[in-house]
Amino acid sequence: MIEIKQVSKHFHLSKGRHIKALDQVSLEIHPNEILGLVGESGSGKSTLGKVLAGLHPKTMGSIKYKDETLPDNYSAKDFLRLSKEIQMIFQDPYSSLNPRMTVGEIIGEGLSLRKVAKKTIQEKVHAWLLKVGLHPDHASRFPHEFSGGQRQRIGIARALIVEPKFVICDEPISALDVSVQAQVIQLLQKLKNDFGLTLLFIAHDLSMVRHISDRITVLYLGQIMEIGPADQVFFHAKHPYTQKLNSSNPLPDPKREREQPTIQVDNSEIPSPSEILRGCPFASRCPHVSQICKTERPELKNIDNNHQVACHHLDKIN
Repeated sequence: MIEIKQVSKHFHLSKGRHIKALDQVSLEIHPNEILGLVGESGSGKSTLGKVLAGLHPKTMGSIKYKDETLPDNYSAKDFLRLSKEIQMIFQDPYSSLNPRMTVGEIIGEGLSLRKVAKKTIQEKVHAWLLKVGLHPDHASRFPHEFSGGQRQRIGIARALIVEPKFVICDEPISALDVSVQAQVIQLLQKLKNDFGLTLLFIAHDLSMVRHISDRITVLYLGQIMEIGPADQVFFHAKHPYTQKLNSSNPLPDPKREREQPTIQVDNSEIPSPSEILRGCPFASRCPHVSQICKTERPELKNIDNNHQVACHHLDKIN
């Protein structure tokens, strides 16, 4: 469904400096799958989502949606046309909803822009409020009257009411309580199955992403470190960075937590995204680093069952 080829996104700073938020990212997203996207803050996850939605123009590369090459800079007509196919659920359920609009106006805005009859919009808004676990009476209320989890449900209804095929979920659970996170995850899975959606699910928590995703992509400083089936990446991670992400998830069993192997990573030298890196971006923190890691960028290598890893020293890693 989505084919991303060598996409980069640079944010220019003063005096000719720029930040490489994305650096030659190539990726495919298949119909009816949930692709998880994980990495530290600043790794480029949200930037990739916004580039796919047209909210950020890409610096270079190409993106195809159903064999159509998407424009570098979206016009108003492009947004109106493509927003029926591609929608986004935003991270912050508080700032992503207009406080001056009622819930009904927020959810139905996409249909209003398409000149749909008011009665039809009202009927669809009420139907979607029920689908996301809210009540039709909530349509007349304002966002400040709802909890964070309820607001995120409103954001989900707003995105899906135009019946898109591809939905970008930009950390939709990171601002929510743990119990509410599970409810939102279950809702997204149900809606995905009911409407045959394709999701890009962006998050920090690798265990949560593994629970909802078919495949997982691991980003670090704008580059893909590892990609593969969710269980394969979670239980049999090959890249040292993915292994470190896995080990940073605390286990609920104290005994198992003590027995969990420690991945030795140097946390004191995290490169800045504005630095020009010739080799592997993880080289300054990797326990297996050698000279080639500092001079040559590793290519993604297929190791098993569509499991790909970008590392020069796969033979050294368990």
